[in-house]
Amino acid sequence: MNKNLNIPNTLSTIRAIFTIPIFILTIYNNYLWALILFIIASLTDLFDGMIARKLNQVTDLGKFIDQISDKIMINAIFVGLMQIKLIPGWFVAILISRDTFVSGIRMFLASKNIVVAANKLGKLKTVLQMSLIILLYFYGITKINLNILNEIMIYSTVTVSIISGIIYFIKSLKHFS
Repeated sequence: MNKNLNIPNTLSTIRAIFTIPIFILTIYNNYLWALILFIIASLTDLFDGMIARKLNQVTDLGKFIDQISDKIMINAIFVGLMQIKLIPGWFVAILISRDTFVSGIRMFLASKNIVVAANKLGKLKTVLQMSLIILLYFYGITKINLNILNEIMIYSTVTVSIISGIIYFIKSLKHFS
């Protein structure tokens, strides 16, 4: 059996190919289903990594698919939330620009067989993004005014995103020639 055709890689692939299009269809009609789908997709992200490590099924393909699936999922959700006016366009533009820049560096370095690990702020960025998405869905479902909390989360997320991107770039500089 091909070692790339394993459970963790399958979960990441399902998250990217099936979950995201269904999510995009639900965001415009039903916040509750979009939230449930987001939670399921987030859990597959958690479990694919745990399973890969536990079963010793970590592969280069899996690292790539997992990362791309996460970025597609988060960015697609933020674009959808922007379109329904739950999040500002400048925020989405900054996050997508940062992710594209960091992914570009990763791909360039990967072509030289160099891996620069994500920093702790990069992981915090992901947690903040997912927390913000849940908060925005909660607002969409309940209509409880969370403007101050939303603003704090938006600015915290974008600040951590920018700083983690800068740190990643600085860590990567030594590999450029």
